[in-house]
Amino acid sequence: MAPHTEKVANVLVEWTESGIPSLQSIIDAAAAGMVSRKDEPYRTFVADLTLERAKDFLSKMIRLGHESVLEHINFQFWVSMSRVASHQQVRHRMASYTQMSLRKKRSLTPDDFVVPPQIRPEDLDEWIADTKNVIATYEKWLAKGYDVDVARRKLTQEARTDMVITINARSLRNYFNLRAKHDADFEINTVAKKMYNLIEKQGLAFLFDDIGFS
Repeated sequence: MAPHTEKVANVLVEWTESGIPSLQSIIDAAAAGMVSRKDEPYRTFVADLTLERAKDFLSKMIRLGHESVLEHINFQFWVSMSRVASHQQVRHRMASYTQMSLRKKRSLTPDDFVVPPQIRPEDLDEWIADTKNVIATYEKWLAKGYDVDVARRKLTQEARTDMVITINARSLRNYFNLRAKHDADFEINTVAKKMYNLIEKQGLAFLFDDIGFS
């Protein structure tokens, strides 16, 4: 069952154009595991290896704790989150990241900042007003002729950053185990659940179904 949250941070998670693992990559991951166990070469059995058989084999490998074959399956996501959450995200080093730079001059609006879902409705206007003050301060120092490298130091950690993440299924299992729990930071928890929801829609949740989402 897909995880669900009543109120989530305004973070965005989407597939990149090539981000969904191909069906052949699923089959080849299973074939890689079979190569380590068979006396036959890859070409003699891969043509007859169906997707369903590959899924069954990979599920068995997960149950047995033999997860190295999952490193042959790669996912790629585009994620938009706050810079403070991105610092936690990139701690997962068994992944590749390309992150938006704030060293370029940018025209910022309140939409370029992540609003925590914990902010009460009666406090939202005040929160956004504070954000506008941050933007005004940033723009003031740019107007004084300072480089972006200087002015961006006035931006808060809620400023939004975009990144592309490439991560294999084994590392993604570790990520979900750590970040899809209720005690994880709310924003990165939301990212993890949105990633899972995308994966589930592609019929690939069997790789992660033993992981408890909360």
